Amino acid sequence: MTAYIIPLICLLMTVMASLTCLRFILSREGLYWVIPCLISIILTFENMDTLLIAAETSIMPNYRTLRGISPVLIAFLWYMMIITFHYALRFKIKVNRYRNENRKNREEAEFIEKMERRKRKKEYVLEEKNRKNSAEVPDIYTKEDSDDWSDLFSD
Repeated sequence: MTAYIIPLICLLMTVMASLTCLRFILSREGLYWVIPCLISIILTFENMDTLLIAAETSIMPNYRTLRGISPVLIAFLWYMMIITFHYALRFKIKVNRYRNENRKNREEAEFIEKMERRKRKKEYVLEEKNRKNSAEVPDIYTKEDSDDWSDLFSD
């Protein structure tokens, strides 16, 4: 059972490194992660092969030597290198603030325009409704410039 521990740890570390690289491929600095992802996948297949060889043979490997511990060291250092590379890229590649602000301003303007359209539509509907339901004003009261009505009161 102890013969499987080190190959399993190596396989786990390289699978985590491969999945981490795949996750970072989908980020904005994805092109930087293609080569580390390929290397991680190669290391994963190599460690899977080591685990299968350990399962097929009944010979217990000696893990007290550097040769026995080296796959764990390589897997651990590779995973730490990926994490370090991620933080280095995070500090080096800045967010495009101009593009983000431009996008936010455009979305805000579209939202305000949409709200104004709704408001104008409501006002138009209300205006149409009032125009249809309002009583008609007689002509005698609408003529402001004529003084015919004042002639009725003159003696």
